Amino acid sequence: MTAFLFVLVFIFAGFTAAAADATMDNIIEEITPRTESTAVAGSYKTIRVLADRSAEVSVKVGGNSVKMSRTSESSKSGRYWFEGDYQIPSGGKNLTIVATASLNGRTQSRTGGSFTAIDAQRLPTESGGDTEPDTPSGETLTVSGNSFSGKQITVTARYADVYIPSANDRGEGYAAPYYYQLPKGTIDYVTSGPDGNGNYLLASGRKVASSKVSVTAKSGTQGDNTISALSLSADSQCTYLTVSEKWKVPFNIEVENITYAGSKSNTVSDFTPKKIKVVFDYTTSIPDTGVSIPSGSCFSSVKVSTRKTNGIAQCVVELTLQKGAYYGAYASYSGNKLQLKFYNPVSSLRGARIVIDSGHGSYTGAGKIDPGAIGVNSTQEAYENYRKATALRDELVSRGAEVYLLDTYKTSDLYSLYARVNAAIDWEPMVYVSCHHNSSATTSSARGIEVYYNNPWSVYLAKNICNNIFSAYKNMSNSAGAVNRGHKFSEYAVTRVKQFSAVLVEYGFITTPTENALLTDATCIQQFAEATADGLEAYFEGVK
Repeated sequence: MTAFLFVLVFIFAGFTAAAADATMDNIIEEITPRTESTAVAGSYKTIRVLADRSAEVSVKVGGNSVKMSRTSESSKSGRYWFEGDYQIPSGGKNLTIVATASLNGRTQSRTGGSFTAIDAQRLPTESGGDTEPDTPSGETLTVSGNSFSGKQITVTARYADVYIPSANDRGEGYAAPYYYQLPKGTIDYVTSGPDGNGNYLLASGRKVASSKVSVTAKSGTQGDNTISALSLSADSQCTYLTVSEKWKVPFNIEVENITYAGSKSNTVSDFTPKKIKVVFDYTTSIPDTGVSIPSGSCFSSVKVSTRKTNGIAQCVVELTLQKGAYYGAYASYSGNKLQLKFYNPVSSLRGARIVIDSGHGSYTGAGKIDPGAIGVNSTQEAYENYRKATALRDELVSRGAEVYLLDTYKTSDLYSLYARVNAAIDWEPMVYVSCHHNSSATTSSARGIEVYYNNPWSVYLAKNICNNIFSAYKNMSNSAGAVNRGHKFSEYAVTRVKQFSAVLVEYGFITTPTENALLTDATCIQQFAEATADGLEAYFEGVK
């Protein structure tokens, strides 16, 4: 018996040691890039390390240290991505990435991919030959512009909505859907304000809320901006554009091609994305050098140009999309280095990142639940939103999507609409779906599904979801009189983002007895979930 116990203790001790080793091995889960690659000398490459959230992560490439920062992006395993940019030195060969992470007294090192520097003038092709870069190398494009000086503001919010004077807008009452939001740290000159709505008018032609910025200079000038370097990098999910500049100028992301229903309408009649242009204001020079297109990038080519708009010098980075898919972009600064993050296209729900918002439902400041609309038999919209949202989550997960259901039902921390949007931005999805139900105070016979969008790249997301839900309606028993109210431009707070595609779904009228019966039936709720997922699937497949 004693010998038997000794053997058990020995086995248990061995198992414990093995488990400890396994835990230690998991401080770092992944490093990107993972393989050997070539890179243009002078360009920047993003190094990413997936590690424990509380770990201290450091990286060396070819013996040179890279400053790493933890991002808000996490994985299914609960670990977080740490990122840093590395400038490729001239003549560098076999520059191996070595990441080290320390956690609770334990340290682990792992080796990732490596870089070999090549001359910017000639880039190797996949066949091993040489080809000229996308644009002429060794030159700088320049443009003259008006000099600006005076009172200056700096964006303090993570993103500041962009408004434009009513004489130039397309009739919107809120933030312009065709202007990218200004990320934290952006600097601009004040022309006037704040006005009666609390907005500053800026020299760039934009208007921003005074609550989203701070006055950082009462006079003076930043001088002309210059861009000194551009680079692209990519991993399995995203492509990153890194721009090194003199100061944090306002910029816009223009997406081509968008067709509107009219010259003063924000209703999108067609969206066929071919290119995006990142336009930098107050910028007088940009290197006209070849930019290496990394494997797996969502872009096929890069070109640069200059122009002048209303006396403002602008430099433009034009990116041609590989597969005609654009979901939005995320922006952040590290010093005077701007990084734009674009999701690579997916063709199905597998691998898609989706946030679901169960509309209404949280506690108000008075400690009461926000029920939303009240329907037949005292049906609460908030509860029905929650049922639709959870059923949709389960359906999407079963199809391979990564889903974040916002904790908005019977909680107090995400009552605010903007808190919901900010939580989604932190998670960095491709798509956001807000679940709602309609009501009518004037009639008990109103019927129909409708889906709202704001930014142009959400139009076919709204259309596909709307049409698929309507098809499901028609196949339900007792569905006579079902109505497709269509997909529509709107200015709802949860749809006005520029970082991802976003829609607000009104599944039907809970104030109409016939429709309420379908909306609250458990079997029908599952059918609604499947139809909504079908609409999302069609969107990622590129269905118009």
